[in-house]
Amino acid sequence: MIKFFQSLLIILLTQIFSVYLFAILVIVFNLDLYNLINNFLTSFLIQNILIVLIYCLVTIVINRYFKNSYRLNYKSRILGTLLLVVYLIVFYLSNNDINFFRYFMLVHYPVGSYFRTFPYSMFDLMIRMSIIFSIVSAMSGVYIGQKISYIRNKKKKKLSSLSKQ
Repeated sequence: MIKFFQSLLIILLTQIFSVYLFAILVIVFNLDLYNLINNFLTSFLIQNILIVLIYCLVTIVINRYFKNSYRLNYKSRILGTLLLVVYLIVFYLSNNDINFFRYFMLVHYPVGSYFRTFPYSMFDLMIRMSIIFSIVSAMSGVYIGQKISYIRNKKKKKLSSLSKQ
């Protein structure tokens, strides 16, 4: 049970850092893929690739800082569950009023930075459902970062045991 709470706290830290990193990207580099690339599918795919890369990078950095956090399992599932629960609550509340959807865009700002210049009148069912793809992208970024950290630490332990001989 303690490992679950440790994973939950590290995932919350990962989410906060990735929100800050995306906010810096949006402010400094004026990252607005929706206006730069006129094709919705292409720009949304590039945004999700950025989400995977940022979550992977943040996970690797956090795993390097907290030495034993690479051993904690199910981080990607916890992140996906948290984001999906928040998404479903906001999706249910936004059936009557589209302004509730802004709250999810603040919680999951990596996709919110993509939709920040998107007019809320264009939020049809397909666009709302495509946001689930960004949740899967965040989960896969954490999963890839976790595997990279695990492999890196496993090689380091193998090399240190060889030097002791």
